[in-house]
Amino acid sequence: MPSIRFLRVAGCATFAFVAAAAPAHVAFAQALPAGRTLLEKHDAAVGGRAAMDKHSSMHVTVTLSIAAANISGTMDEYHSKPNLFFAKQSFAGTDVLTGYDGKTGWSTNPQTGPQVLDSAATAELKSQADFFGDYYNPARIKSAETVEITDFEGQRCYKVKITHTDNTDALVYLDSASGLRAGQTETAKTMGREMQRTLVMGGYKDFGGIKIAMKRIIRIPMAEIVGEITGVEFDKVEASTFALPADVKVLVKP
Repeated sequence: MPSIRFLRVAGCATFAFVAAAAPAHVAFAQALPAGRTLLEKHDAAVGGRAAMDKHSSMHVTVTLSIAAANISGTMDEYHSKPNLFFAKQSFAGTDVLTGYDGKTGWSTNPQTGPQVLDSAATAELKSQADFFGDYYNPARIKSAETVEITDFEGQRCYKVKITHTDNTDALVYLDSASGLRAGQTETAKTMGREMQRTLVMGGYKDFGGIKIAMKRIIRIPMAEIVGEITGVEFDKVEASTFALPADVKVLVKP
């Protein structure tokens, strides 16, 4: 990325000329809101962290479709405090299981069988498993810079570049009016491979003071996956849901 120092110097050199030439009634663009301020506005817009903290677990049911492959399926996703996670995806009678029990990230499917995920994939899954993962956490964010106001999927949004404490980056798009997240782009790391991923979010619905995006589109190089949430249930997930399957447990090193 080019240094912005040149832009600052050039701006100072020409500002006086532009100001003198412009009619007196011309207003300059307002400064962009701070990135952290916009993240805080998002949290308030979805109900606030305190609303989520009233619950101990969450179960979400989703319908999935991949138009390019002409297939559809379902997913059950389970979360529990502080960072327990389990998901079951079913396509054409085939189940793909993924989980994180607080220590080990794992997955199993008919093609690969059971496997323990590598450190990069486990770190990403741990982040996904965070019960408060959709909320702003200053301890995990090194910087948040508002880049511009732009259009994203038909919405006028602030584009905020977030750099996390693990030095990963994401571009988050926050609706300029509501503050709700419209989506984000990032580089995902899975089993030693990197790929660009775009998430589009919309159709927010209120569940007891918590607003959740009911439609989510994930775009990766090989496909577009459309997910629509069909149900949300709080505080009814059993602890056994997150236990390692027997065929995964034997792969875990002592």
